[in-house]
Amino acid sequence: MVTLKINGKKIDVNEDSTVLEAARKNGIEIPTLCSSEALKPYGACRLCVVEIEKDGRTVIESSCTCLAKEGMAVKTNSQRVIESRKLVVELLLARCSNVKKIQELAEEYKITDSPQQWNKENEYCILCGLCVRACNEVVKAGAIQFAGTGMDKIVDSPFHQTAEDCVACGSCAFICPTGIIKKNDLESTSIYFPERCEQTGPKREILNWQVEQKLKECTVCGNPFAPEPHLDKIKKDKNLPKEFFNICPSCRTYPVVDEDKCLGCGGCMENCPIGALELDDRGGYNKKSKVYTDNCTGCHTCEHFCPVQAIS
Repeated sequence: MVTLKINGKKIDVNEDSTVLEAARKNGIEIPTLCSSEALKPYGACRLCVVEIEKDGRTVIESSCTCLAKEGMAVKTNSQRVIESRKLVVELLLARCSNVKKIQELAEEYKITDSPQQWNKENEYCILCGLCVRACNEVVKAGAIQFAGTGMDKIVDSPFHQTAEDCVACGSCAFICPTGIIKKNDLESTSIYFPERCEQTGPKREILNWQVEQKLKECTVCGNPFAPEPHLDKIKKDKNLPKEFFNICPSCRTYPVVDEDKCLGCGGCMENCPIGALELDDRGGYNKKSKVYTDNCTGCHTCEHFCPVQAIS
């Protein structure tokens, strides 16, 4: 544990905590646009800057990348901090004047105008990097990256073509703070040929990356619930059985073994298509069936092969 002061208040936090985490855990709000608990600290937006006293002098640092240290003194609302944040908001307002979050920040910091020569008409991407980092760090698809430099810097798919590695998980759209990334789930799609029309079923499209992927349909309720490439990637990464996502989360129920009825015959184990059951040997003839839900697909095949209805 380390002890530091934030706005004069003594705070005890773990050694690996950042100043931003320490502040938030103690009810001290620091604004940020590029921070997420699911991602590594990045320090891109510079909105979370704070003033830190070091060796008798003060420096301005981003709180999301600065680790809390013993005896550190932090100010989150000093005049230097306010002026630094105002400059950041002015630049963001110049780039993305129509983004609601930026408008709210501008109002909070009493900014009414920005350099018009930098204004990009109808631009909604604030270059926070959340979508890129989520795709690379969490999903590990690597389908999108930053492209260009300076005022021309954008988030894009390789060569502005269809993002071949995109699994249509929608993480980029979910985490985007401005809503510029568009994800649509289509109930039915078709391909038209001169001689026929071919039904291609439900699909998800990510318009920004020119991606359209088929949605997996539940074998129980028939409803589409997730893109097939995303499910295939999870199965490969986690070494899951190929049938693992045949049933949607709403319909999936795991079998329960009534040990008082179970004979320990092993019929369920022998007929399980993915080996999710084993016999728990308790000595002698005392054997009971055990379900491993980490591998179970919820197909309930075991239930049909139990001779005494001990599985339900």
